[in-house]
Amino acid sequence: MFNNFFKGLIASLALLASVAANAATDTYGTLLSGSFTPSSSFATLTYSNVGNVYTFTLTANDLNTLFTNDAFIGAVAVDSAVTPTVSNVSGDAPVSIAAGGGPGGGFDFRFDLTGPKKARLTDGESVTWTATFASAVELSASSFALHVQGLTNAQGGSAWYTASTPTVSAVPEADTYAMMALGLGLMGFVARRRRA
Repeated sequence: MFNNFFKGLIASLALLASVAANAATDTYGTLLSGSFTPSSSFATLTYSNVGNVYTFTLTANDLNTLFTNDAFIGAVAVDSAVTPTVSNVSGDAPVSIAAGGGPGGGFDFRFDLTGPKKARLTDGESVTWTATFASAVELSASSFALHVQGLTNAQGGSAWYTASTPTVSAVPEADTYAMMALGLGLMGFVARRRRA
């Protein structure tokens, strides 16, 4: 009886591992194009996905200290042939889709983070949004570049930056835990009925 229980438990855990979503947090501060290299990282981009739906959170840190008081993150360039739709935007800046982007147009599209009345991502602010792609895509730290604008003339006016420290982890979804709990409960019920 216990052998069957442990076999079922191992099968449930294997199922849990196979349906985990991916999540990553990339820290930005490596100069890609431009003339000013900050002394440390200035932003984090966290993203996770379930299938073709990604959730992003971009947080700007120390822009005023590392750049100028007028510095802001104006765009996130993305290297993906599939362009998504944007929804569920919340936080300190608007998010929209624009074609092209990145230094020399080397990226396929960009998430623009600027809007009317100087709505943009500045020091200490963050924005979260959902991007739904028409088909599955694989995004990683090398898929993104951040555009910092509002720099001084001595800093080159603007510059593009890539991730300096990417991290990736598997994150089980809540419904995965629910299915595993249901499976374990069902196995316990069956084992109890067999014993009775």
